Amino acid sequence: MSTALAPPPAGLWLALAAGRLLLRRTDDAGLRRIAASQLVTDSPDALSASIAAGADTLFDALAATPATTPLARIANAFRLSAFDLDLLALAVLPCFDEDAAASIAMLSGGPRRLSVGSALAVLFGAHADPFAVRGALHDSPLWRAGLLRAEERHHALLERSLDPTLALLAGVDGRMPAATTGGWPVRALTPPPAPGASLRAAAAALGAALGASASAAPAGCVHLCGPAERAEAALAIAAGDAPAVVLDAPDEHAPPPWAEAVLIGVATGARVALRTDAPRLAAPPGPVPVAIIAPASFVLHGAGSPLRRVELGGADPLELADAWQRALGCSQAEADELAGRNWIDDATPARIAATLPAASTPDAVDAAQGELVRLSPPHALRMATRTMPAVPWAHLVLPAQTRERLDDLVRRVRRRVTVQLRWGMARGGRGRSVVGLLYGESGTGKTLAAEALATRLQLPMLSVDLSLVVSKYIGETEKNLAELFSAAEGYAALLFFDEADALFGRRTNVQDAHDRYANIEVNYLLQRLESFEGCALLATNLMQGVDEAFMRRIDQVVHFPRPGPAERLAIWRSHLPAGRLAGDVDAEQLAARFELTGGEIRNAALAAAFMAADGGSEVTAAMIDAAVAETFTKLGRPFPRRQGA
Repeated sequence: MSTALAPPPAGLWLALAAGRLLLRRTDDAGLRRIAASQLVTDSPDALSASIAAGADTLFDALAATPATTPLARIANAFRLSAFDLDLLALAVLPCFDEDAAASIAMLSGGPRRLSVGSALAVLFGAHADPFAVRGALHDSPLWRAGLLRAEERHHALLERSLDPTLALLAGVDGRMPAATTGGWPVRALTPPPAPGASLRAAAAALGAALGASASAAPAGCVHLCGPAERAEAALAIAAGDAPAVVLDAPDEHAPPPWAEAVLIGVATGARVALRTDAPRLAAPPGPVPVAIIAPASFVLHGAGSPLRRVELGGADPLELADAWQRALGCSQAEADELAGRNWIDDATPARIAATLPAASTPDAVDAAQGELVRLSPPHALRMATRTMPAVPWAHLVLPAQTRERLDDLVRRVRRRVTVQLRWGMARGGRGRSVVGLLYGESGTGKTLAAEALATRLQLPMLSVDLSLVVSKYIGETEKNLAELFSAAEGYAALLFFDEADALFGRRTNVQDAHDRYANIEVNYLLQRLESFEGCALLATNLMQGVDEAFMRRIDQVVHFPRPGPAERLAIWRSHLPAGRLAGDVDAEQLAARFELTGGEIRNAALAAAFMAADGGSEVTAAMIDAAVAETFTKLGRPFPRRQGA
């Protein structure tokens, strides 16, 4: 079975390789078929003369057409000599034609790839100058430029296999490879149909940085700082009429495919970027003008290209609001609320609207909110648990003042674009966050309220695990906090710190090194809250333990008092199984007798329900008394006996 050869000059290039092999295997019909497409194969002498003439023709064609064919672009960009081209053709030929692969397997005694030593025998026979050949091999860019696989670069030169990379095989045909040799998938980028002014400005800045990087001495890499999706859109716009592709890191430890990335760009004329979540990558061995989409803290380590940074910023909320109005036909207030989720790119509103059954219906905004939740970046954080709470607002049993302050937090999230941007009440990058402090005794409903807020705002909830955030190593706690805040940036999630006094505690006079570094952590939090653009809730049982400097940065301080009789009655009724209660259970009497918090009532109701389920009976007053008595014992408080008992 034979595959089609690439068009000239690649066709001539591969025919020359087949002709050289045919001189060694004169009776090989498959090699003769390939060579005869471009060369005279009537006799060995005629074939030799045709190969010599064809090689001159090929080299002249490649030099004369540096930008018209992929092979010409590759040969000129990497300054391939005639010797390099001959070796490369022998490497590529068995990958493009099954007959040639079978012939090489016969010639090599098994492998479908020639070794360098075997290739030299094909090219020169016994007439090669060994010193000149070794010098040419050492200086060859074939391995350094990612044209041949580098896995065997530590082997002796003559023992290396001529094994082409996936990028080269695709590049010879002018195609994009599906992946690099190291497993980095290759994705084509498409410019958004109607980019906003801020995205066009970001693309212009990126294009200028890429041009400056390519023309500088030495050339360097360009680091795109900002939301990854926005960076990809800016790269696609900056590429203009040329293609743009991104290579995705399979994991944080994958070595960067610098050489193949450059090769893809050379062969296809594409703008190429590497996308990774790794905090650092090994620098390229030489000047490599490639873009990198990575977190803001990303660095290149080791000698290599300089790194230019381009700050892309987030999407402009007012532009997003206009996009939402066009896509859904909703009011400006509704569009502003949707635009508060400004982690998305400019094309997202139209994509979401296309999935809705009727974009102009009154339910379209709620449906779009639901789609945004499903599209929300996963941000798999080791320091926080990501959940999507489903706690109805009506389940909160709270005093009127507490509920009003929670309502204010909801208003601040929903109307922030209108007030801060349309009305011009935000100053610079400050004041774009919504931060609430929930304080009160344990069990008064702070965590439940946080979940209800996340449900009402349709935001995923990131519950911070303090044991994983706080580190004994200097600077690690601040890095962990930076990762957490970045995950919730752009109102992608509600960031929830329970027992917040452990992190947001008061600064103290410095008595030793421990005090100094503890104060540094608090100072960092004060600074980060100032620049934070997202929604965060802090919950604490010890209001007096929170540093006063945080108060200016907190939008609403919400007190959760112990519930009164009316609240306790509502809580008992919501937690007791109405269909499984005995006739002697009186919820009003329970609310009056037991001064418990909502969490304690829930625990007692659950304990009584387990007793009833185990005995196959209904929940009785005696069971509830036993469960409450257990709760009072844990709290170290006397159990109030029933009157007349």
